[in-house]
Amino acid sequence: MNSFPTQPSPRRGRPRSEDETSRRHTIIASAYRAFIELGFANTSTAEVARRAKVSKRTLYEVFSDKKALFAAVVSEYRHLLLDLPRPEQEQCSLETCLFRIFRLDISDEAYQEREAILRLMTRESALFPELADYLYESKAVRSREMLMEWLEYVDPKKNLRPGQTEIYAGMLMDIVFGALATHRRATDIRQRQEIVGHIKERILIMLRGIGWLSASSGE
Repeated sequence: MNSFPTQPSPRRGRPRSEDETSRRHTIIASAYRAFIELGFANTSTAEVARRAKVSKRTLYEVFSDKKALFAAVVSEYRHLLLDLPRPEQEQCSLETCLFRIFRLDISDEAYQEREAILRLMTRESALFPELADYLYESKAVRSREMLMEWLEYVDPKKNLRPGQTEIYAGMLMDIVFGALATHRRATDIRQRQEIVGHIKERILIMLRGIGWLSASSGE
């Protein structure tokens, strides 16, 4: 009786890369909730692993330490702060585009999500300066750079002098996030609308002041 080599049965289940991606997303989502609730200092990798339903060994296969995990969380959720990059064919006025970039007209739920990640970043960066340094070194935080790129792209006819783009991006971020981070937590929609209204007016004042809008624009 002749014997023939048996064909290997096809591997079933999801590809390994898909499993790894899914596991990474689960860990990041679990870490995000833990950091928001407990803070960086009080969040252990064991707690994150428990929430993600994975072993600590599995967690460390994906992230080298808690700082790397925190940076991954910030990178994953930074879109809550700035909606960049923008669609290539987007047509809108300068001020409207900036309102969209800074997500000023969002739902109440989205507002609370942004407030949570913003307060997390500002609080932990103040408590752990080395963590703030790590976020920039790992490029988990690139908000200013992305805004600078957009300002340079949106209108090259501004003839900006060297360094001006960085200054303008910094001014805009100070206007928006300075107001959002330093305000007491808004407890109702009316308070949130008032904060957003003030931020919009400040942006318009800045744009008029640097000559990018006429005095009557935005009124």
